[in-house]
Amino acid sequence: MSENGGTLIRVTLRWIQIKDNKEAMWDDEGEFRFRSKVTSGSKVEEIEFPEQGYWAISDHPRRNKVDKIDKVLFEGEAAETLVVELFGVELDQMSANDHLADYRREYTGAVATWAGRHQPTDEGSADPENMVDWRVCYDIEVV
Repeated sequence: MSENGGTLIRVTLRWIQIKDNKEAMWDDEGEFRFRSKVTSGSKVEEIEFPEQGYWAISDHPRRNKVDKIDKVLFEGEAAETLVVELFGVELDQMSANDHLADYRREYTGAVATWAGRHQPTDEGSADPENMVDWRVCYDIEVV
């Protein structure tokens, strides 16, 4: 509980997996940057990552995952809703950047029901963390 009696939560990004690197067939890796926007009540936290440069990520199944990111995207008092948004872009030097499908998920109801790991395999084939060109995994913790 916070000083005001509210519930404190933490949202931590665990991993990102690329399904389409947005590059030509002969180019094995894309250069990716990401941005998060997490909102609860009037508190909004936005983060760009990696902090410097980009992550070179393939769409080859053996090399398409950035694991153990463990980046805190939000920490604070929970309001009536929590909105988690993630955006990815593949950087191009010779043409316009390619944007990944935007991720957005809104949580409502009891804060305790938000808690847990949210990943592409926990809600079946229509799982919101399993987008057309990438996948994401994050934890929501009650702290």
